[in-house]
Amino acid sequence: MGRVAVGVIVGLLGLAPGPAWAEQAQTAKSGTAPQAASMAKQAVKAAEIDFGDFSSETLATKAWKALEAADYAAVEAYTKKCISLYESQALEQQASLTEFAPKEKAFNYWALNDVATSYFILGQAYLAQGKVKEAKEAFRTVIDKLSYAQCWDTKGWFWKVAEGASDKLSTIGTAYDFGDYTSETLTTKAWKALEANDHKGVELYTKKCVELYEADAKKQQASLMEFAPNEKAFNYWALNDVATCYFILGESLMAQKRFPEAKAAFDRVVNDFGFAQCWDPKGWFWKVAQGARGRINKILQEGKA
Repeated sequence: MGRVAVGVIVGLLGLAPGPAWAEQAQTAKSGTAPQAASMAKQAVKAAEIDFGDFSSETLATKAWKALEAADYAAVEAYTKKCISLYESQALEQQASLTEFAPKEKAFNYWALNDVATSYFILGQAYLAQGKVKEAKEAFRTVIDKLSYAQCWDTKGWFWKVAEGASDKLSTIGTAYDFGDYTSETLTTKAWKALEANDHKGVELYTKKCVELYEADAKKQQASLMEFAPNEKAFNYWALNDVATCYFILGESLMAQKRFPEAKAAFDRVVNDFGFAQCWDPKGWFWKVAQGARGRINKILQEGKA
């Protein structure tokens, strides 16, 4: 569908010409000037919403962009249009699945993915406006009704929308935020939480990084026979960040005097991620397993394990 005429857009917003519209127009004509101005403003706002070709992909993409621009009225318009047009198909696709579709087939479940993503975006917009009840309802809908939905990230992977919704529910009312969910972001937030003695934050960020990227980290570890040279070390991002998160978690547990748990975290670094390296902002890499061994030795020497 090409450019949509203003009259068509108005109609799609539920303001189609007809008896009700005519009655409203007559009321405005015979009413006060403020009433007429209000109706004119609504009509202009309606005309500003461009649903493009009305595909679920287009609507979800426009909703993301509106969220980034903090245009919450537009977010609501795009997400609710996507939901109204495609939710029945999304529910059918959800019912046809017993597990997450593999990556090569995930795009086949376009309605499920885009409708769930629309609910997720809508929840984000509600949160930004302080509408906590509405946000919770949107996130809960994803978890309860659209649990196998996956959202394509333009960086090259799918993420599970219900997991994102669950994260949002678990952090509502707190200062915690997983950001863009990259391993780098999660690890950085974990370091900052450790520096602030925020042990709950450390646990949230490190465990989320491990949950999302441990499988990739193990593959990268298995591909190495020795430490990667400095110029290639960043290529092993999952290995480095997951190992670092285990190290940070161990440090946090030590600070809480939870020594057996701390040792278990450090053991994971040594046993599973021996070639991991952590970038120090001062300008060099340090070997995470070496640091973990030092912590393990300290725990054992002090007889605290």
